[in-house]
Amino acid sequence: MGTFPKEFLAFPLDLILAALWLIAVFALWRNGRKSLLVRFMLSSSATVSSIVLFLALCLVIGLTGNRELAGSWISVFVLLYIQTVLLFVILRGWRRKTATGARVGAIRWRFLIIHAGLLLALGSAFWGAPDTTSVRMQVEKGIPENVAYDFDGRQVWLDYEIELKDFSVETYSDGTPSMYEAMLSVDGKDVQIKVNHPYSKGFGEDIYLCGYDAESGSETAYCILEVVYEPWKYGAVAGIIFLLLGALLLFLGGPDRRSVINDD
Repeated sequence: MGTFPKEFLAFPLDLILAALWLIAVFALWRNGRKSLLVRFMLSSSATVSSIVLFLALCLVIGLTGNRELAGSWISVFVLLYIQTVLLFVILRGWRRKTATGARVGAIRWRFLIIHAGLLLALGSAFWGAPDTTSVRMQVEKGIPENVAYDFDGRQVWLDYEIELKDFSVETYSDGTPSMYEAMLSVDGKDVQIKVNHPYSKGFGEDIYLCGYDAESGSETAYCILEVVYEPWKYGAVAGIIFLLLGALLLFLGGPDRRSVINDD
């Protein structure tokens, strides 16, 4: 079916679609619990199939490095499917069951934190994909530059200039680089970046050092930078934190064997 046109769903359309998806799921939960669709979403078949499809997709992408599959209609379906199943599971299980249903049960905090964290991590990556951009640029010493290129070779103009001021490389005994760093001027501000230690230019925007002229070493006249704009990453980080917190609470408290509480 080809690549999903995520560029057309950038902010604010992705946020609107996410809100409509939440409203639709809540409406189905409140008014259609006996429908075939809701009963399937709450079944073990939906849970198992969503997890199997998600893991299979991750394994295929990870083992093949197929970027086209990562942005395909198949990936969109699988990710939306597992999020929908997860949301229905949360709506059903976030409160403890009672014996007669005469009153609302207590909140299952560990269940809620773990499942909400997983949904937040998946949802931030999924709904935020149209707003994520990544471009690379070659920056030379003494020459301010604001032109970068995406992975399809299209030019992208940054609203600020970057200039290489200085560069240094540390190597092992066999000459293999162990660490390299660059001193840059970013929009008139001197900053230092290393491999895996990016500079945060603004909200959700990071500048990574990813290459240099290996033949020239510390005397290189240029370096390769990658500018990544990912505003939804904070939601993914919050989701991971919730997952870790829920796992810690589950470890400290142990399994809760009370599935039903009497109304007395």
